[in-house]
Amino acid sequence: MSFIKPAEPTEPTEFPGPVSRTIRLAAGQCFFEHLSAGTIVHVEGGCIVVTTAPRWLASDISQAAYTLHSGGVQVIQVTGWTCLAAKGPAHCRIMVPAPRPGWWRLIKSRFGRSGFLLGNSRPPDTKATEPSVPHATSQ
Repeated sequence: MSFIKPAEPTEPTEFPGPVSRTIRLAAGQCFFEHLSAGTIVHVEGGCIVVTTAPRWLASDISQAAYTLHSGGVQVIQVTGWTCLAAKGPAHCRIMVPAPRPGWWRLIKSRFGRSGFLLGNSRPPDTKATEPSVPHATSQ
């Protein structure tokens, strides 16, 4: 008879660092990807045209296009669908920033005390039980 060893408790680990991957494109090939703001596109070889996500400008849609040669870097400013188009054989590295570790703590601090999350209800407000002071307009 074999027993299954229970999993040992582990301490919470830090969030992983930035996620990085390399994309290889043939001449004339396009690559569409939904990139978040802060993502870095680094061209390691060749020439790539980066067309950013469409944005409204007055009553028209506008898209910015940047031509990056080998060694060029572009930081994506707006979250959305981005097109990477190769003018010739090219490869680039896409680096997505690591998630911010403080989000869960922020959510718990905001909603936990208000009673939305179980176990962390807000303490009673002792100042609300004080008698009201007459106001000049209430006479």
